[in-house]
Amino acid sequence: MFDTIIRNVRIIEDELWKFVDLGIINERFAEISPTVTGSARNEVDGDCAYCLPGSVDLHVHFNEPGRTHWEGFTTGSAAASAAGITYLAEMPLNSVPSTTNVDALKTKLSAINNKSYLDFGLWGGVVPGNVNDLEPLAKAGVIGFKAFMAPSGNDDFENSDNSTLREAMFRIAQTGRRLALHAEDKVVLNRASKRLKRTVSAFDWDASRPVEAEISATKTAIELSVETGCPITIVHVSSVEVLNLIQNAKRQGVDITCETCPHYLLLSRIDADTIGADAKCAPPLRSKARMRAMEEAVFDNLIDTIGSDHSPSPPEMKKDKPFFDAWGGIAGIQHGYPLLLSRYGMDILPRIKLMQRLCCENPAKVINLKSKGSLCVDNDADFTLIKSSESTSVIEESSLLTRHQRSAYIGAKINIKLAATWLRGNLVCSNGKLSKNPPRGKFIPYSI
Repeated sequence: MFDTIIRNVRIIEDELWKFVDLGIINERFAEISPTVTGSARNEVDGDCAYCLPGSVDLHVHFNEPGRTHWEGFTTGSAAASAAGITYLAEMPLNSVPSTTNVDALKTKLSAINNKSYLDFGLWGGVVPGNVNDLEPLAKAGVIGFKAFMAPSGNDDFENSDNSTLREAMFRIAQTGRRLALHAEDKVVLNRASKRLKRTVSAFDWDASRPVEAEISATKTAIELSVETGCPITIVHVSSVEVLNLIQNAKRQGVDITCETCPHYLLLSRIDADTIGADAKCAPPLRSKARMRAMEEAVFDNLIDTIGSDHSPSPPEMKKDKPFFDAWGGIAGIQHGYPLLLSRYGMDILPRIKLMQRLCCENPAKVINLKSKGSLCVDNDADFTLIKSSESTSVIEESSLLTRHQRSAYIGAKINIKLAATWLRGNLVCSNGKLSKNPPRGKFIPYSI
């Protein structure tokens, strides 16, 4: 007997949308076929909805413990479930303490306990002086490591110079993990800031953190990866020039992947100037031409993964603040991925298949997460049901499940509806509302 059968949904198979039933036993897919026969304790009509794997977001900041008044796992995972996400990985900074040693990791896991609606992993941090903590963190199950090549904006998480990175990367290479890098060159940033005549607008913010800073830091990261044998990921890439560097490194055999974020594909610095501090991030939102070039890069398969980089803060750190004084981080986890699906159209199969690869399949592969990211027998029964809408709706503050009703996407138009998100065969969210089920998310340690 099946625990649950989901009838009459559409999945991507052999370059076509095909109608299937989903049979679930013990939280995993037991059968995916045109007609699942047999009885079930629970049977659900999928109503011809599009069915995609649960999305895997490798880049969130939920700040638990210590800054849960910014965002915690309860509210953050709830909002993520409304976006069709079923697994997320939290970065090691903005919580107190930062996850830079095993004691801090244990503190974090204790704080998160039974609060997450979704399964999750944790990144370990690289900061000056913690090189001896990296191997123990790996043994404790972190999915990889994160370092900043320029100041992080958080005094508790110091950026790493080349000497620190080199030593850390030699150690990380021995663990089989990957180092994710915020790649901006501190020297280039300082030089650009000194040239600025004013610091008022989103255009000024862009000028203060130019693409050249990303290019320079990425070149250094590639050189260190070659020297140490450490696999790396350049996170939140905002420009095609950086992607071209990464592609060239790949051709030379470097183990490097690149991530971009929905906001670099959906918003430009013109939008940021209109939206204000809710659209401030680092690297900054770029020109419309650069935004369009990044979108073309997606279609040209130059990008490996898309992650939200959800980085919220209390309203007082954004509201009525000059652009340069406001906290830098975009809160967009609930709508970034759905807006991309809406933009590319559920009926344009090649583009939706690409989104499935960038937001589901590839992120799972990057961290060796074998049980998620695709719809196949024996995988966790993680999926989202999506319906196209005949009418366009507008994203409103009242729809947000995050701790604070602030987002760079307020006012954006969307023409799809995420009907339901299921985690391991259990309904988590339906039509933007949490189910009555308690949080079931669990920590999944890295598995070789």
